[in-house]
Amino acid sequence: MDRSRTIVALGMIVFVLAFVLSLGGASFSLAASKEMIAAAIKEGEVSWLDAIVVPPTAKAFEEAFKKEYGLPDSFKVKHERLGTGPLSTRVAEEVKANRVTIDIFAAAVPTLYSDLKDYGAMMRYDSPEFAYYSQARKVGLPYEPGYWQSAVAYVFSPITNPKLYPKKIASWQDILDPALKGEKILYPNIIGGGSPLYSYVGWRKILPKSYFVEVAKQKVAFDRGSSVDATQQLTQGQVLVAITNPFRIMQSAEQTGLDLAAHFPKEGVLLLGQPYGILAKAPHPNAAKLFIDFLYSEKGMKMYVDLEGIIAIRDGMKVPDKIKKYSPPLGEVNAIPMDWKTLDTKTLNQYQEEFKEIFR
Repeated sequence: MDRSRTIVALGMIVFVLAFVLSLGGASFSLAASKEMIAAAIKEGEVSWLDAIVVPPTAKAFEEAFKKEYGLPDSFKVKHERLGTGPLSTRVAEEVKANRVTIDIFAAAVPTLYSDLKDYGAMMRYDSPEFAYYSQARKVGLPYEPGYWQSAVAYVFSPITNPKLYPKKIASWQDILDPALKGEKILYPNIIGGGSPLYSYVGWRKILPKSYFVEVAKQKVAFDRGSSVDATQQLTQGQVLVAITNPFRIMQSAEQTGLDLAAHFPKEGVLLLGQPYGILAKAPHPNAAKLFIDFLYSEKGMKMYVDLEGIIAIRDGMKVPDKIKKYSPPLGEVNAIPMDWKTLDTKTLNQYQEEFKEIFR
């Protein structure tokens, strides 16, 4: 690991530890049946595959979760973070092989959830906490009654370092600035599928194919599938614009003191909702249900928003000002409308091939 990555990693750990200590002796008060808690303790662990949460945040969740329900020190919360593409592949392969080791998974890949449900591979669990996500359902974020509900949301939008590129990106057309030619723009890995591909499908609803032909002429660079890596390249001046997840900026600003700028083009951005789902053959079903309740609770969601800086979608959630400028409330986002339930694999493949053709 090079020096810059070490500094960022250490900064993130310090930031999370400070947050955990700020909780003090506060005791959460979530409702859960004694039977479910007892069954979870007997199961002894829960495994959690996620596309957003970084390890220090996962550790904070583990500690708060165990404290909330009085779980013993021996109880294990096994967390692994993967990109949306690799995560989807991992889940699908385990289900197909009938060797499921994952209890809970989360990624902004709606077709994965619907395909698994059709296959009979999703567990039905209607958490009582889902009732507090009515606004998320109104704006069309992915959900399936009785199975899953988007917990948080994020977008891919232009990020800049004002000290190196002071111009405002008010429109997607501003990406065509001649000053950004020659690998000065970092684009998400759309070929890899997952949430970047969904974003491209959304952008194509508001931007013609000819626009992306012009973007290709800018000779853009492509990220390595990590929003953290994209933010680091921007911070270090390797690129001038990174089209990535703005919520990572909050963490970068805390660690480096450099206040990057998030831009939300007037034409709109695609709001990507990330649900949590439980696999039908989850080896620890009671622990999985208990963990879902905790994640979606007001206290759990406050931890999620404060530590990850992501868009809060639980009804009535108050978002700190330092997060708002990177992850604005739902009502302030010009969201591109998307009918998730009609978006099938064939359509996704067509857009993926189109992007390959344009960017070669």
